[in-house]
Amino acid sequence: MSKAATIYLTELDLTRLENAATRAGNNSPLADLVDDLIARANVVPGNKIPADVVTMNSVVCVVDDAGAEQEWTLVYPEDANVTSAKLSVLSPMGAALLGARAGKSVKYSAPNGAQRSLRIDRVAFQPEASGQHTL
Repeated sequence: MSKAATIYLTELDLTRLENAATRAGNNSPLADLVDDLIARANVVPGNKIPADVVTMNSVVCVVDDAGAEQEWTLVYPEDANVTSAKLSVLSPMGAALLGARAGKSVKYSAPNGAQRSLRIDRVAFQPEASGQHTL
């Protein structure tokens, strides 16, 4: 089994995810996600994150297996709303996108168990690149 790709995370995103996992409890999906992210992450200050990395609250343009283009904003679970294209970081697709870079493909398991992939076409908006969330 191959090791999952290394990703980038900002210190602030990691802290917020760790805090959310603590609130959710040790056996929650968020706790497992945070553990996985920590194991794979290069954690950097917000002002040092490359502009082509998907961070929390980024708007990302992706192309799915069928060639369909989609635009999503990656959000915390309480802000998720599929009809508004706000994708939870706890969803399989959201977890796969967090920390990945434009031009790369990510794989995830759909709720029905099917293996899917997305190519990250571009990061249309990243809070850190615009000067937000850089603490």
